[in-house]
Amino acid sequence: MPLNESDKVAHLLRRAGFAARPEEIERGVARGLHALADEMVHFERVPDNLAPPPSDQYASFDFMTLLTQWWLQAMITTTRPLQEKMVLFWHGLFATSAQGVGDVRQMYLQNELFRGNFEPDNGQVSRPSPGNPFPVGNFRQMLLYLSKDPAMGYWLDNRLNRRLNDEVGSNENYARELLELFSLGVEDVVAKIPNYTEQDVRQASRALTGWSVRPADPTRPGDYPRMFQFDAAQHDLGPYTVLGVTFRGSGEQLFDIIVRHRNPGQTQSACGRFLGYRLFTFFGYDDPEPEIINALADVFDGRNGEQRYSVRNMLKAIFTPGNLVSEAFYSERAFRAHVKSPTEVLVSAFRLLRPSGLGEGSDASLQLALRRMGQALFFPPDVSGWKEGLNWINTTFMLARYNFAHDLMLNRASETSIDVAGLVRQQNLQTPEQVVDYFGRLLLQTPLSPFMRTTLIQYLRSNTYGPFDPTHQRTIDNKIRGLIYLIMATPEFQLS
Repeated sequence: MPLNESDKVAHLLRRAGFAARPEEIERGVARGLHALADEMVHFERVPDNLAPPPSDQYASFDFMTLLTQWWLQAMITTTRPLQEKMVLFWHGLFATSAQGVGDVRQMYLQNELFRGNFEPDNGQVSRPSPGNPFPVGNFRQMLLYLSKDPAMGYWLDNRLNRRLNDEVGSNENYARELLELFSLGVEDVVAKIPNYTEQDVRQASRALTGWSVRPADPTRPGDYPRMFQFDAAQHDLGPYTVLGVTFRGSGEQLFDIIVRHRNPGQTQSACGRFLGYRLFTFFGYDDPEPEIINALADVFDGRNGEQRYSVRNMLKAIFTPGNLVSEAFYSERAFRAHVKSPTEVLVSAFRLLRPSGLGEGSDASLQLALRRMGQALFFPPDVSGWKEGLNWINTTFMLARYNFAHDLMLNRASETSIDVAGLVRQQNLQTPEQVVDYFGRLLLQTPLSPFMRTTLIQYLRSNTYGPFDPTHQRTIDNKIRGLIYLIMATPEFQLS
């Protein structure tokens, strides 16, 4: 059955953000889907409420706890949901681990880089940073900024890449991942033919020699913050040949070659297909059809006169009704078919239930909950990032999701507190039916199945803890908190 307007609005709010509260859905329906999509994609029109970062006086485990809490708070409270969703997307695509950056505080700067607020050429944060293309700007420029990012320079060792000989630089690690994981993929996602050769990797490493890192402020103790440094003495001026193009110089032309590369006989660029596949898999559904990938690649390539390499234009194609890609996005195949990542589970729960006390003090419990569900932010398992979709679901991870919901409802998940009695009073919920319908709609944004609704009403009516009385704390704590936990433990809550 095709989605109605309310379903489409809720779907857009969940995917382009993290959750869809009832009043947000009502507002979206009133504005219209087209206007809502435009508002979300142009999030810079809304003032950013990003909080100041944690103190960076010391590089320690405690700093990573504070940094994770800070980012979670940003995702939970942001006035720009798509901006934070894109930061999460880039963190997964350009996966960098705090374990490999030397000074963990550099992870904060990379996080600001992905938000558009860090300038690697001077090591400074400003909100926003003029010229920074993240999170939805020009992808060619993103690859350039990524290659200058000090955290990435440490993580994949390009800071050590020196001129060696006419075949290869002294360290080809970053050049390999740049082609394989960050821009092209091993093979064209539609044509299934190799995108590059081993020789391309080795020649690209030559182009990136001398792209190093140095302290931004020599007077500050330690080497934080760091900034990009072009070391001309260690740079190989070429000529080098990558993807069939011979060039020489500083190496920046490498990024033009990557985004323009087309395999023989292919209409779309390999990079456009790669990024279209990754974006639609993240926002839409797994294994998108070739025509969806090609349509997004056409937008990337600017085949219809659009600005080339624009991530924002690709997102518009996904979210704005009236084209082939958005028809797939708003299809039955996509609706409630995305398995939430642990971060999405946590953030959606907080955005829907709105507990108080978030961000107060140093609280490692949310970080621990994420890790038990399989995702430790700032610590991806390897450079290829997390395996999404059904990989989030196994007996261990599901038990951790249940435990998170249980602790959250008992106010033990963090220093936060959910005022269930206040919600019941505010909504004037008096009967078991009203309580079940309200929390079902709040948490799932769809009517409960008749069987589930009846079962949950019977649960509230049971006399285990005395008669149902929503004005009595005993009912609030023993029944209604239990009801919310049960809904959060359903398969439906695990899906977006």
